[in-house]
Amino acid sequence: MSTANEILTDLLTAMPDSYQKTVGYPTHDLLAAVSLRMEGTDAEVAAMRAALDPENLTGSDLDRYVFPRAGLERRQATFATGTLTVTGTGTVNQGDLFESGGGIQFAASETVQITGEGQVRVTCRVDGAAGNLPAHSITQMPVTLQGIAACDNPEPTIGGYDEEDDAAYYARYLLKIRTPATSGNIYHYQSWALEVSGVGAVKVFPLGHGANTVDMVLVDSTGQPAPEDLVEQVQDYIDPGSTGRGEGQAPIGAQCYVEAAAKKEISLSGTVSKLNTAEEETVTAGIKAAVTAYLAEIVFRQDYVSFARITDRILDVEGVLDLENLQVNGGTGNVAVGERECAVLGEVSISYA
Repeated sequence: MSTANEILTDLLTAMPDSYQKTVGYPTHDLLAAVSLRMEGTDAEVAAMRAALDPENLTGSDLDRYVFPRAGLERRQATFATGTLTVTGTGTVNQGDLFESGGGIQFAASETVQITGEGQVRVTCRVDGAAGNLPAHSITQMPVTLQGIAACDNPEPTIGGYDEEDDAAYYARYLLKIRTPATSGNIYHYQSWALEVSGVGAVKVFPLGHGANTVDMVLVDSTGQPAPEDLVEQVQDYIDPGSTGRGEGQAPIGAQCYVEAAAKKEISLSGTVSKLNTAEEETVTAGIKAAVTAYLAEIVFRQDYVSFARITDRILDVEGVLDLENLQVNGGTGNVAVGERECAVLGEVSISYA
C-alpha cells in the first residue's frame, strides 16, 4: 500500500517540469491534498477486487452472495436432545434445568410427574456439537427440584450440529451451480439431503429398490454414519415413509429410501518417536484427530483408505518425529471401502520408542 508521500512523489513526477513543484506553490500543495485523500485507496481497491471472487467471502458477506444467486441458505446449528432417567417423587416442569459436570445445561422438554423413577426428554440450551455428550454425563441439577433426588442420562445425547461453516456452505453452492438439480435427477436428491442440518455427505443410488426408487446413504457433518434421528429427518423431508406420494420434495411416483452409511472401522498400530517435550497422551490424541479428519475428507469420494496418506497425516502431527511399523487394519496396504460404507477410526494402538 502506497503512503501519502509516495503518492505525492508519483503525482509530482507526472507533472511537467515547467510547473513549480516546491512546497508552497499551488502545484505541490494541491497535489499534497489529493495524495492524502488517495492514501489507502490501493488497499480498498484490492479488497473490492477480492470481494468479486466469492471464494474470498466469509460470514454474512458470503450469505449475501450465495442466497440471491442459488437460493441456498446456510444450515443453522441444531440443539442436542436426549432422555434422562429421573429419580424421586415430584414434578419436573418444562424448562427445569439439568447439567453435566462440565457445565452444559439441558432443559426439560416436557412436564412429567415422577413417582419413584421416570423418563424426561431434555434439550440442550447451547446449540451445536457441544451438547452431544456421552452417557452418564448429565447428573446434576443447578436448581433444586422439590422431590427430585437424582438424574442421569443412560444414553448419549445426540443431534447437536454446528452452524454450517463458510467452506461447507461455499462447497454446497459450487455443487448446485456445477451439477444442476432438475426434475428429480441425482443432483436434486443430493441437494435436498444437504439442505438438512447435520448432513455431511450423501450418495445416491438410482433404482436401488427397483423401478421408480432411489436409495440414499448418509453421513453426518463429522463424517460418521448418520444417526437414526438424522436419517428420519432426511427421509421425512424427501419422501415420508418411502411412499412415493409426493408428500416431500421427491416427485410423485418416486420412492426414496434413506439409510445411514455402514461403518468401516479402520484400526491403527505403530511405533512413534516423539519430541522429548511432547506428552504421549497429547501426541496420541493428535494422531487420532488427524486420521479422523482424513477419513472424513474421503467419505464417498474415494473407495479406499490410503496407507500412504495416513502415514503422512501421522508424521504431520505436532510432536511426532518418526513412525515405524505402521499397520492399518493389520496390514501395510490400502483398505477398500464399500460403496455404502464410510471409514471411521477404530482401535488405535500407539507405542513410543
